[in-house]
Amino acid sequence: MNGLSKALMCTGLASFLLTIPLLAGNIYAAETDGVNPLQFYTGERGSYLKATLEVGLAVFDQRNSCFGNSKEYLGKESNSWEESIMRPGIEGKYTFADYEKIYGRFDVVQANTFGGVDAGGTNAKLGSVSNLHREDTYVGWRSGTLFSSLDEDFVDISFGRQSYVVGSGFLFRTEGGVGYDRAAYWIGMRSDADYAGIVRMRQGGWSIDLLYLRADDIAQSNTRAGGITIDYAFKKIWNIGGGIYSVNTDKPRPGSREDLTAYDIRGSVKPFAKSVGLAALRPLKLEAEFVYEDKPAGNAAGNGWYLAAGYQFDQIVWKPRLTYRYASFEDHYDQLFHGMTEWEYWYQGEIMGEYVHGNHNLDTNMIQLKVEPMKRVAVSLNYLHYNFDDAKAAHVTSNNFTDEVDVIMDLTVNKHLSFYLVGAEAVPNPGGTQLLGGKENWLYVMLFGRVKF
Repeated sequence: MNGLSKALMCTGLASFLLTIPLLAGNIYAAETDGVNPLQFYTGERGSYLKATLEVGLAVFDQRNSCFGNSKEYLGKESNSWEESIMRPGIEGKYTFADYEKIYGRFDVVQANTFGGVDAGGTNAKLGSVSNLHREDTYVGWRSGTLFSSLDEDFVDISFGRQSYVVGSGFLFRTEGGVGYDRAAYWIGMRSDADYAGIVRMRQGGWSIDLLYLRADDIAQSNTRAGGITIDYAFKKIWNIGGGIYSVNTDKPRPGSREDLTAYDIRGSVKPFAKSVGLAALRPLKLEAEFVYEDKPAGNAAGNGWYLAAGYQFDQIVWKPRLTYRYASFEDHYDQLFHGMTEWEYWYQGEIMGEYVHGNHNLDTNMIQLKVEPMKRVAVSLNYLHYNFDDAKAAHVTSNNFTDEVDVIMDLTVNKHLSFYLVGAEAVPNPGGTQLLGGKENWLYVMLFGRVKF
């Protein structure tokens, strides 16, 4: 069966699976905010103990992977493959009389890649991969009303295997590695640092985090990061934040993150939120982030940044949201622990950003239109144009890399069941052809279903 036939078959399967929960809407729509059915202890002041479970299956199909050159570029041809995960665990919280809280979580992930080589080629030399590993393993304490003159839960201290997230995931989101012998490259589920100690303080609009973490990357480089994050938010009108982080590794190499210091500043604002005369501009939102990375003598510094403008049409049917974003990353910029907090943040493109090129030596223009045609359904149409920031550093002669279009449907049946359907096409420009060696348009379809308790 050729790639196009498989793609059509996958699309038909996706339509069928998406239709079932829509037709059964009267059943699933009865979902309430009641107690999780896996919760086996409920105590006073919100104390609880419950089992958790997440099960996911993703089906992928492509045509002309790597612009038709996957066998040469990856070592094996990549057409279709499947990924699955099962994640059982236990989670709990106990609240004392003064509303101090202790909490914790433990779970394991069984991850699998089978049926072919993934588009990143992470299992090209391994074939089908199955991996069982421990993921969340952390405990924490919140101060409750212990400090009577301060906000409730002014202090939150946690430590163990956990992930640390800042803002939109531009710098900190995923401190663990996926794919290769860990399996499930796209689904992931290995986002935790091997160890992270975090002290969070919240008062009014202020928040301060102190952190230390040791990453759990594929290279097992023993990369460590420590620093401080400070944010201030004024209602829902504007916020500003930033941080300073020191990064080190046991596997230095030229241009590496050994003795790297990252300086981050970011913010967002709705400049007309309180405007009386310009009411039509109230939904306009501007956001930006800039990171400068200083490195020891002999290793070039680098920076990465983005500017974005978004507008939410609240009064129009389907509530369309239009966003434009420009992002730029120098060749010597280290994307560190970036990750996905929503579509296009910060894997830029379902083909290029997921499987080919990370956030370094790259300039992108993105236009995104997101609509909600019905309750629990969201559709995003994304266009991205990629340029190399420095063609010479990419070993090509043209900066003009690739154009990509993504269509993404999110169906949230209820708080336990969701489906995601992605269709994408990447068109090679001269730089893309030189990098991957192919000239064909790359077509990609993915269907992911998830049950979570």
